[in-house]
Amino acid sequence: MQRLLVCLACVFALSVLGWGSANSYALPITDLSIAQSFDNRDINLEYLIAPDSETFSAVAGAAYADAWQSNEKPTLNIGYQPAGAWVRFHLVNPSPDAVRRLLLIDWSFERVEARVLGHASGGWSEVVSTGSTVTPSERALKSPVLVLPLTLPPGAAEVYLRLQATQPMVLPIRLIDLAAFNLEERNENLRMGAFFGAMLVMMLYNASLFIFTRDRSYISYCWYLASAAFYVASEYGYGPYFLWSDWQWFAQRSNFLSVSLAFLAAGLFERQFLNLKGEGGWVLRLSNLVIAYWSVAALVSVVNPWAMGYLYIEHGGFITCVLALSIAFLVWLRGNASAGFFLVAWSGLVATTLCLTLAMAGLIPMSSYVRSAQLMGFVLEFLLLSIALADRINREKASRLRAQKALLVAQEQANALLEDRVASRTHQLEQANQELRRLSSTDPLTGVSNRRGFEERVSASIERGRAEGQCLAFLMLDIDHFKRINDQYGHGVGDECLAVLGATLATFSRRDNEFAARLGGEEFAVIFYGMSALSAEAIAEKIRVAVAELELELPASSIRFSVSIGVAAWIPATGDSPLTYAKAADEALYRAKAQGRNQVCLALSEYA
Repeated sequence: MQRLLVCLACVFALSVLGWGSANSYALPITDLSIAQSFDNRDINLEYLIAPDSETFSAVAGAAYADAWQSNEKPTLNIGYQPAGAWVRFHLVNPSPDAVRRLLLIDWSFERVEARVLGHASGGWSEVVSTGSTVTPSERALKSPVLVLPLTLPPGAAEVYLRLQATQPMVLPIRLIDLAAFNLEERNENLRMGAFFGAMLVMMLYNASLFIFTRDRSYISYCWYLASAAFYVASEYGYGPYFLWSDWQWFAQRSNFLSVSLAFLAAGLFERQFLNLKGEGGWVLRLSNLVIAYWSVAALVSVVNPWAMGYLYIEHGGFITCVLALSIAFLVWLRGNASAGFFLVAWSGLVATTLCLTLAMAGLIPMSSYVRSAQLMGFVLEFLLLSIALADRINREKASRLRAQKALLVAQEQANALLEDRVASRTHQLEQANQELRRLSSTDPLTGVSNRRGFEERVSASIERGRAEGQCLAFLMLDIDHFKRINDQYGHGVGDECLAVLGATLATFSRRDNEFAARLGGEEFAVIFYGMSALSAEAIAEKIRVAVAELELELPASSIRFSVSIGVAAWIPATGDSPLTYAKAADEALYRAKAQGRNQVCLALSEYA
């Protein structure tokens, strides 16, 4: 099954690659004049921190002449600038004619506007714009990547850019011609198509594994995949262009929200996949801290994305990667085999993220290769994690097979022993059944018969008495004021009273066909075979006196209790029911209670 799914994944990915190549669209701009002699290898960027409410002519004027700062790093990085920023650079067109070039920006901005100021004419070009909050119809070039067409007049000119972004402003730019851009865009579409296709295939693959295994790790992994795809779609411009181009509120928040959700999903997946709850200690606390940080970041990105600068999210992302690797390494040292896969999978992503972080800091040049390397890091990571999850299934399957084999061997051994000891086992089972029958008919608290045992034995006694013409005596008794005992001393003392009474009744019913039973609560019964009413009344009186003389020792005191007894005796006749005589004894019991308790009453003469 797993090999089949992997093959399907490869076929689907190849089909996505073919779709991306076949549907790469050319730019709808056909009037760009390409001057091959134009040289733009040396561009000196200058930046100005000024409100975006200013105009192009204002920032180019004398009022801001001394405020412009020169960039000294390989890639311009001016950090968080909620109020906006300006950038300019100087170009020289040696051609006698105006030429068109495309300014390609390898980063994400909410909005970028550009104008060209010709030195010779002193005139400005029209404003061209692009960005994640700029709808496709408003963009100078209808493309998901950030690109601006520039008309460069002959001679010297200055290009001015107005930048708006909620994330750190990093400005890797290139000036290329239309042919180069068409080729690059085609390759970019191919790369992005392959990436999203791979993400979709892996999501379907792991979702199917969840259906088969019901392991929640696959659900958290699918969420991680979806969050990473959301991050890439937002960061690389495909989401703002194709999905939420008209939703400005979401477009302003998608970058930070996608980053926060991706790291949050990664933290939750790591905790579940590596079973960090079982590890406990500082490992679990670090994991919880990471999850809490990115939860706050996701909330802030929705409420106020311009406040994300206070969370240092670019540093937080790198620290999170380092912590994830450290936790995985420690868990791997403790014997968790799955942590090894996680460690290898995350190493590639951390390496590409490190390159991106260094480029954001301006320490190395930002380029499309640096940004695309992270895509490969994501794909490799997710492929390895998918393998890790599948490996865990295989290890669990192998463990179950070993357990089944061991169980089979044990069963075979048990069968062999059973065949040798059939007779002994049969005898033991008979004894066990007898004990079970005894226990099922015995009250566990008092040791006398329970109601079930009483009904079985009294029926047998009635049949015998009817056949032999012998008299049966029926004693019904219960403890006086038993509820008061429970309320005053507790149910434990009440249970002890019941146990003592049961033991006392057992001493008076030791002959054959004589037995005592607890019918329920504090109610007891005693059956005497071959005994007249007067003899039974005398025995009942002895029982009453014996109980009254009992004294239970308590931790701080002692307790005495009494019983009331009703007696009925009869020679069973055909059609007689035990309930009839039990009712007679019970009525005598209630007369004893009504007359003051702690006494014996004989049933009415018709039952005697």
